[in-house]
Amino acid sequence: MQNRKIQILYITLISLVSIACTTQKNTVVTRSYHNLTSRYNIYFNAREAFKSGMQNIEKSYKEPYNNILPVFYYAQKDNLQAASSDLDRTLLKCTKLIKEHSITVKPAQKRPLTTQKQKDFYYQKEFNSWVDDSYLLMGKALFYKQNYFDAQKNFMFIINEYKNSPIRYEANIWLAHTKKEMGQIDDAKEVLDKIMEDKDFPEDLKSEANAVYADVYILQKKYDDAIQHLKIARDSKTKKFNKIRYTFILAQLHQEIGDNAKAMAYYKEVEAMNPPYDMTFNAKINRATSFESGAGSSKEVISLLTKLLRDDKNKEYRDQIYFALANVYYAENDEANALTNYIKSVESSNSNKQQKAISYLSIGNIYYNQRKYIESQPYYDSCIAILPLDYRNYTEIKVKSDNLNVLATNYLMAYTQDSLQGIARMPENKRNELIDKKIQSIIAQEEIKRNQEEIANLNSQMYNQDFGSQNQKLSGSFYFYNESVVTFGKAEFKKIWGDRVLEDNWRRSSKLTNQFDETTSTEEDTIQEETDKKPVITDIKSREYYLQYLPLTDSLLTISTKKIEEGMFNTGMAYMNLIGDNTYAISSLESFIKRFPASINTPIALYYLHILYANEKNFVKSEEYKTTIIDKYPESNYAKALINPDFHKEIKQKNKDLEKNYADSYRLFVKGDFSGVIQLCSQFEPQYKDSYLQSKFDFLKATAEGKLYGIASMKTNMQNIIQTYPKEPVSDLAKSILEYLSIEENQKKMVEVAPEKTKASIQKEEQKQEKILYTFNQLPTQHVYVIAAKTEFVDIKKLRFNVLNYNLDYFTNFNFSIDTKELDGGYSIVSVSSFLNANQAMNYYDLINYSQEIYENIEKVFTKHCIISLENYSILLQDRSIETYLKFFDEYYTR
Repeated sequence: MQNRKIQILYITLISLVSIACTTQKNTVVTRSYHNLTSRYNIYFNAREAFKSGMQNIEKSYKEPYNNILPVFYYAQKDNLQAASSDLDRTLLKCTKLIKEHSITVKPAQKRPLTTQKQKDFYYQKEFNSWVDDSYLLMGKALFYKQNYFDAQKNFMFIINEYKNSPIRYEANIWLAHTKKEMGQIDDAKEVLDKIMEDKDFPEDLKSEANAVYADVYILQKKYDDAIQHLKIARDSKTKKFNKIRYTFILAQLHQEIGDNAKAMAYYKEVEAMNPPYDMTFNAKINRATSFESGAGSSKEVISLLTKLLRDDKNKEYRDQIYFALANVYYAENDEANALTNYIKSVESSNSNKQQKAISYLSIGNIYYNQRKYIESQPYYDSCIAILPLDYRNYTEIKVKSDNLNVLATNYLMAYTQDSLQGIARMPENKRNELIDKKIQSIIAQEEIKRNQEEIANLNSQMYNQDFGSQNQKLSGSFYFYNESVVTFGKAEFKKIWGDRVLEDNWRRSSKLTNQFDETTSTEEDTIQEETDKKPVITDIKSREYYLQYLPLTDSLLTISTKKIEEGMFNTGMAYMNLIGDNTYAISSLESFIKRFPASINTPIALYYLHILYANEKNFVKSEEYKTTIIDKYPESNYAKALINPDFHKEIKQKNKDLEKNYADSYRLFVKGDFSGVIQLCSQFEPQYKDSYLQSKFDFLKATAEGKLYGIASMKTNMQNIIQTYPKEPVSDLAKSILEYLSIEENQKKMVEVAPEKTKASIQKEEQKQEKILYTFNQLPTQHVYVIAAKTEFVDIKKLRFNVLNYNLDYFTNFNFSIDTKELDGGYSIVSVSSFLNANQAMNYYDLINYSQEIYENIEKVFTKHCIISLENYSILLQDRSIETYLKFFDEYYTR
């Protein structure tokens, strides 16, 4: 009997559990079971996994104190990988809860629904209270996995399905997070605006919502708006450490807008909140950097920073401390001490490249503001070499650095050559005596360890010349004692400046005006040619090392004088166009015309002196130079421009007509109408002769003749182009065409001498699989150009960028579409579509063969290209083998 009762009880329990497990019935038992299981089992584990992932992200996160701190940890995308496995577990658990425990069937209606509460309960879409939480948690996990599209779908689902549930508020906040990260800034603000207007918006979400607002405004650099919302976020209900971070960011934002007094107050507040040591330290440092003269006692701040310097705990932060000290001195107009401490900051910097870059920049700024542009140049150049690309104002700093490089290159070229000529003119015994003294000095220096001393004495050693009078008459009797000139080369520069990134050719040159081309060879190359390519002597303790650079022959003296002429003219133009210092520009250009009155650039210099003096309101001098141009150079464009006010307008229209004529000719070339190209070029010759487009017209005509009359004609024409325009870009194109033709001829010869058996096997191999896959259509059909690259060796994004730029330069009238796809075999392709027919596509293919622009910074050997019909292109994307198609292409298009 007892056993019977136990059996009945057991069966009853089994029945109840099986009834409770089902989601197809909606009863008190089923709801209770699924809610209980969801809350204390599946959702609990999902939430714990998510918390673990967040902790891992926080552990790997490092505050970027050199920039405005990100409002949220997820801004450092590289760290999100630390949570990957935990997030996967979160997604798995949330999916399981929704799939196995969601109850959507309605409960049995035993009596009419009379109250609103009963109606709300009956008509709700979900009867498991933890399903909506699972959707939200799943959305957060997807967000942190940077799967923003699916995360957005989850949040939108909650907002649409749970319109009357409080969870919609948090879902909207996370939707704003997501839209912000997707770059949809305005949409993110719109979401926040709408939800914050709701009178029932929960107080405990106010902090996070305003933090998102603040982050949005920081991204837009609207710092005043960001401050307003971040204050609310800080003062609302949130974790203690969030309050500390928000206070630190508020200090940074006030510093950014120039409100240093409030910035200092906020930094002091951070210090009092007992944050981690690194934040305390940076708050102190930033409080010092925010110091303004008259805003308090500089002695107090200097004392604080000196104390920090003495603390061994701050050894790795000394670069920042010296930088802060320098800022205090600079605020007090003590530029000497500011420079000393900025240099110490550079010396102390090891791993903190950004701090080193900012210290270099600060030194450069001081010299630049003192109008000591030549001294400022190496500091700007060193800064930009290690400054992160995402640093605020990077572009502005880069432009200024490039401009200073142009100025310094030309100024020092003129200075160097003038000094070398001065030494070359000395009697031989005096010259040898000077060189011997230099050698003895080097020997003495080698006995002293100078590594640290070189940087500390950088100013006096490298650039401590009297550049304050930079535009005085160039003279260099003591060239070999002038470290800034002797060590201007890359290797010596690196030795003085320490470990820093350098360009392959640090001495950059630039075209400063449309009328004057840059020099195409370096000083060393030219001298080496003049000395019959003698080996360069590298022993700095031998007389020959110094003598090899002296212009001791008439030909070398001519080259040296030409460099002085070029350097002086370009220096004046750089001061005017790049630096914007009219006083130095006037002084430089007047020195130039005085020394080189017969130069080809003298009319240009006179014209700009006329403009510069007018800008400086010195109309007497301006008129004087105007008269000189008209009297001495009446046929020059400058004189014509001064006499005829509409001259520039007429020239502009003439150039516009020329460009249209060239575009028309080029369009015919792309279409394959080579006779039409030749005819148009001949027709336009009177207009383009002696114009800036002459080389392009002649090249286009020469190429069209080659395409029309055969390889022999093409070779002759390209050789003529190279001879006629040796320094024009078309010369490089012509060389590429000749190289291509040479390779093609060699390949044909190899096939001709191959054994018959080999030929047969090659043909058999080529005719296998591709004929089954691909078909050749004799009728005109649209084609696509394809360039394939081995992704292991080629940056496909760079290749796509080069193709895009090429099309923008040469095919502005064609509405090409560019796409990238991945194929098998480690290949990716860039496609250009579409061309009307195979002939048009092959013309484009040929042009790419001749182009060097497409392969800029690309290893051409790891690329292959072809054209393909639209029909075959679809097959290629399915087959995914570029090698198979290339055999078909060679068979039907190139033979």
